[in-house]
Amino acid sequence: MKGRHPEEAAKYFTKLSDREHAIFEVGIALGSIAHQLSGLPVRADKRMLEDLSRALEESFRSQPFRSSVRIKIELEKLGKRVSSRYGYGVITPECLDVLVEVRYGESRAVGRMRYIEELGYPLMFIESVE
Repeated sequence: MKGRHPEEAAKYFTKLSDREHAIFEVGIALGSIAHQLSGLPVRADKRMLEDLSRALEESFRSQPFRSSVRIKIELEKLGKRVSSRYGYGVITPECLDVLVEVRYGESRAVGRMRYIEELGYPLMFIESVE
């Protein structure tokens, strides 16, 4: 069926409803984005970061069930970590604002990762489920 795993893979997910599976996929997506981008060297250049964000969004959107991916690398947070001597810094989860929408079967889940000032932590959470 469209929007679900092929039959040979679906047998591994029989205990999950479409809703639960959409939430599961959001968690996988956010975790992979955070871990794959952490440590990536970048210049503190607005245009370069915007171009990189668009390319990364396209790449992560190619994974199954991802209907939308938005990645913002926050220049002001990155800027604190840029070496003045070498002119580059590295992405950390604190620099990212990520939104992922997953559609699985009849369900849609939207998850987010962003730095929450009051927690002092880049939190991953579910924004909505339908």
